[in-house]
Amino acid sequence: MSYKDLNRIEIDLTALSHNFTVLSELLKITGARIMAVIKSDAYGHGLLEVSRVLESAGVWGFGISDIEEAISLREGKITAPILFLSGLPPGTEKEVMALDLIPGITDISSLDTLESLASTRDESCRVHLKVDTGMGRMGFSLNELYEAVKGRRRWPHLYFEGLYSHLSSAENPLDPFNTVQLNTFASVLDQVKDIGWKPPTVHLANSAGLINFPSTHYDLVRPGLAIYGSYPGPQSQKGIELRPAMSFCSKIIGINKLVERSPVSYGHTFYTKRSSRIAVVPVGYGDGYLRSMSNRSEVLIRGRRCPAVGNICMKSFMVDISMLDGVNVGEEVVLLGRQGEEIITAEDLARWSGTISYELLCLLGSRNKRFFRDNQCLA
Repeated sequence: MSYKDLNRIEIDLTALSHNFTVLSELLKITGARIMAVIKSDAYGHGLLEVSRVLESAGVWGFGISDIEEAISLREGKITAPILFLSGLPPGTEKEVMALDLIPGITDISSLDTLESLASTRDESCRVHLKVDTGMGRMGFSLNELYEAVKGRRRWPHLYFEGLYSHLSSAENPLDPFNTVQLNTFASVLDQVKDIGWKPPTVHLANSAGLINFPSTHYDLVRPGLAIYGSYPGPQSQKGIELRPAMSFCSKIIGINKLVERSPVSYGHTFYTKRSSRIAVVPVGYGDGYLRSMSNRSEVLIRGRRCPAVGNICMKSFMVDISMLDGVNVGEEVVLLGRQGEEIITAEDLARWSGTISYELLCLLGSRNKRFFRDNQCLA
C-alpha cells in the first residue's frame, strides 16, 4: 500500500438520481427534457457510471466533447442520444455515422464534410446547429446561420434537427448580458422560422439557465454542474436542494509537535502562534488539491473544521489539529464532503483556491481512486 491508497474519492450515485429528480421538477411546466452534460469524465465523477444512472432515471441524452467519450458510452451499452456540444471534431465523421451520434455543427465546412460522407454511404445524419449569441467561442455567426438555413437543401443527407446556443453569464441572474443573449436567441429562432425551418429541438439552458431563467427551457436543457450537486452561483441555491455526489477523504499519516513560532512547509509562509500539533495529510497539488488553497482551506477531522497551514506541497499538506484532543495517525480527514454536522463543499474549495468548482471536481475526480456508492454500498 502507498500513501496514495489512503486517498479516496467517493461518488454517491443516489445523489445523482436525487439531483436529476429535483431538476426535472423545475421542468414540469415547460415540459423540457434533460440532456446531461458528462464531458471530461462526467466532471470527474465517472463517465459510464454516471451515464448508466441517468439513463435509468429517464434522461433524454448526453452532451460530450470527445469522440473517445462517445465510443466508451456506446461500448458501455448506452443507447440514449449523444450530442457533440462543441462542434464536429475533425476526422471523426465516420465514427459519428457508425455510432449514431449527433454532431453540433458550428460552420458550413463541417456540413459539407459530413454531407460528403453521408451521401457516399447513402445514410442520413441528424445535426444540431449552434449559433453564437455572445459567448464568442464556437458557433455560427447570425448571418452564417441564416445562410446555412436558407441553403439547407444543399445537404440532403443531413437532418437539421436542432438549434442551440450557450449562455455565458446565467450564474449571475442580474447580469444584463443575460437579457442580450436571451433576446438574441429568441430573435434567431423567429428568423429561422420565417426562412422556413422550424427546428424540432431547441436548447439553450445550462445549469444556471435552467434554475434562474425558465424562459430558456425550450425543448431541452443541458445541466452539468447541477447534476453533480453543485450550485451554479449563489442565487441558484434558493428553492432547490441539490446533493453533492462527490466526496474526498484521506487519513493522517503523521503528527508533529511544534513549539511557538515554528515554520511550516515551503517558504515558511506560516508560523505557529503557540505550541501546536500539526498533522500531515498525503494529498497535494499533484492530486488536484491546488496550491492556491495554501493557508486558506479547511478540512474536517472528528466533525470539526481544522485549518490547513503552510504551503501545500506536491503530495502532502499540513493541518493544525491543536484544538482537538487525542487525534492519532490513521484518523480520517475529509477534504470534500460531510463529516458529522459539518460539510465542505466544492464551492468552498473553489473560493479558497480562487477558481471554479468545475475545475476542482474534474481535477480531484481524475487524479484519485474513485469508489461508487449506491444506498451505502461501495463498489
